[in-house]
Parts: sequence; structure tokens; C-alpha cells
Amino acid sequence: MKRLIVVVLLAVIVGVWWMAAAPRPEIQLAGAHTIDRATEDAIRAVDRSAEFAVSLEQFPSSAPAFDDAVFLQDGATALVTATDGQIWRMNLGNHSAEPLVDPPLMAYGIHEAPGDPNHFYFCSSRSYAEAAADERVGLYRLSLDTRKVEALVLDVPATDLMNEIPVVYADNDQGAPELRPGSGTPTRPLIVCDNLEVSEDGRRIYFSEPFDYTGASVDDALDEAIALSPNGRLWRYDLETRATRLIAEGFHFINGVLYDLHPGQPREQSVLVTQTSLFRLTRFYLSGPQAGRSEVVLDGVTGLDDGMDRDEAGRIWLALFSDRTRLLTWVHENPWIKPLFMRVPARLLMLLPQKTGVVVVSPDGRTPIYSALYDGDALASIASAVPSRAGVYLANEALGPERREQTRVSRLKLPPVLQ
Repeated sequence: MKRLIVVVLLAVIVGVWWMAAAPRPEIQLAGAHTIDRATEDAIRAVDRSAEFAVSLEQFPSSAPAFDDAVFLQDGATALVTATDGQIWRMNLGNHSAEPLVDPPLMAYGIHEAPGDPNHFYFCSSRSYAEAAADERVGLYRLSLDTRKVEALVLDVPATDLMNEIPVVYADNDQGAPELRPGSGTPTRPLIVCDNLEVSEDGRRIYFSEPFDYTGASVDDALDEAIALSPNGRLWRYDLETRATRLIAEGFHFINGVLYDLHPGQPREQSVLVTQTSLFRLTRFYLSGPQAGRSEVVLDGVTGLDDGMDRDEAGRIWLALFSDRTRLLTWVHENPWIKPLFMRVPARLLMLLPQKTGVVVVSPDGRTPIYSALYDGDALASIASAVPSRAGVYLANEALGPERREQTRVSRLKLPPVLQ
């Protein structure tokens, strides 16, 4: 009888834990996903991990760890979106820094306005801390001279959130969801604004929404990465018409954004995005003969590909927030374990051994030409790798409280193979 009581008690405890630790019901579990080994082999063929570690420079700085950086035209100053929620101004000569502005929520991703040295655009989202009731997720613009922050996009067209399939809307598609001033289009609040890209002519801003259910924040990214929910979206804001248009939906965890080079063309015909949880680099065609289609450019990247930036040669630097471990690869191939895996506290999952790094690919995104993974105390997780003439600044986004205390700026000397 006592044994039966113990068994029943344990069953009740497990049942209560199972219900209490359940992930958000909006997070949809995908089926089995098999990793493409060909891309992995191509990336490992150009591995320079040992060289990376030797070429890594560290500079003391008062700036907290940051998610992204952008360089001012003077070549001596950078703006960084720091994990304390503020945008900091950094001197690239001695890496001293000071807070510039405290925007709503937490800034993620930052980009200059082409041809306008006074304005910068950034995303802002909920993350890691309670936010004031009047602060909203959105796409924002910063005026450097006045330090004024103004919202550009807070609401987007309301679209069906369930049973999504991948869709890309061509520029000439009249059925694309679009919100124009005074149009009366049904709307919803933007839930997560993660990363952005500004067109070469400075007229259009592309920004990503990795997931979109009510009340979500960047804190939900870990469960999303495990579940492979197909609820990622890419939006575009037109600065002239003030219209917000849906570019793509039904994709997994759209994160980094980069327009394709288009010599001789008046505007971009396609954009690249990282699908972080799928370890993919994907292209969306907006115009031309393949308009309205998507293309997997690289499948099976060796880590969680986050932000993207181009260097002066047009090569694309993919930041690997963490490596694609054997465990995560196995979990994606065996989704039956995910309901249990997603109930493990995030702080415990973060303690699992992981590396961070970068992959550099050709300007068209198809060919890996340099890769490196790093395992050490100098870097936690690289959210973006931003090339400059002095080297590549690594946005070392620290997630744990102990890592928030680190005040070092990390820069990679340009690898000899890329010089």
C-alpha cells in the first residue's frame, strides 16, 4: 500500500510539473527536420577556428555587451544597442563609451540612414525585464543631433496566425497585406522587432518579426528555436508612402536581413534572411522572373545564424549565436522529445556546453569562404559581426547575469585569407 501511495504521489507531482512547465500554447511543434550535411561539409572545409582565437582582440570599455553596432561617417565613432536597453556611443580609438539615449524597451539591430548622417533606425522589443506600460515594440528612428526617438511602425496588418504556409509577396502582388495611413486596414501590434535592413537608396526598411503571438518577447526565442514554429514574418516600411507591407510569412524564425546586391538595377530585386532555428540562409524574390518565390541558399549552417553584415568586398558575415550541437540536431530529427525538452528550465539549457562563431560567404550567399567556432571566456554569443577597416567588431550578447557584468569590446583582425 505504501508503495502504491508513493507511486501515485510521484505521478501527481510529475503531472503538476508537466502542466506548469508547459510552453506557451501558441508555439506550434514542427515535424522532423533533417540537416543537410553538404553545407556543413563545405563550411568545415574552410574552418579557421585556431586562427580566429589568435586574431581575437579585447579592449576594456564601459559599454555593456551589445547586440549590434553601426559606424558613423567620421569613422571614429560607433553606436551600439546594449543589453542594458540603452543605445551607447563608442569611441573606436580607445573604446570609451557613454549612454546616448534610453529608447522604449530594448533596442535590437541598428542601421544608418543612407545619405543622412543624422538619422539611424533600430528595432525595439521586450526582453529580460519588465517594461513600462506605455512602451511599445516597434521600428524607430533616432535623430543624432537632438537624441529624439520617434516611432515609425508600431502596428502591422492583422493576418491569420494559425496554420501558416510559406508565402512570399512579390512587389506587384495586389493581394499583399499592407497598412497605409487612413486605409482602415485591420491591424495588430507588432510583437517582436528583431533586425532590420535599409535599402541602398534609403527609402525602404525591411524588418523581421521572428514570432508574433500576443505577449511574446525575445525571451521566448529558445522555445521557438526548439519548436520550429512556422510563424516568422518579414515586413517592409516605405518612408515616402508610410505604408507597412508584408513581404513573407509562414517561415521559421526570420531574423537577420540583408538586401541582395543589384548593380545596374534601380532597386533590390531580392533580400536574404537568416532562418535562425532552421540553420538556413534564405532568399525572397520581390521582382524579376522569380518574384514571389523563396530559395534556400544555404541549408544546414553549423550554428544558429543570427545577424548579417557585408564587408567592403561584398562578402556576407553570418554571426553564429551558438553552434549547432549534436543534441539540437538530434532533437530536430526526433521531434517526439520536444514536449519534454521544452519543459526544461531555460537557465539549465543555457548551461549546456556551446560555442559561438562566424561564417563568411560569397556576396551571393552561396559559397562559404571562411568559418570559425570559438570556445572560451572571451565571447559568450556573437549576435552580429560588423566589419570595419580596423577589423570586425563582434556583438557579444551576454545572456546570463554574470556575463552582463563583462565590459569588453571584442574585435577580430581581418583573417589573412580574406585580405
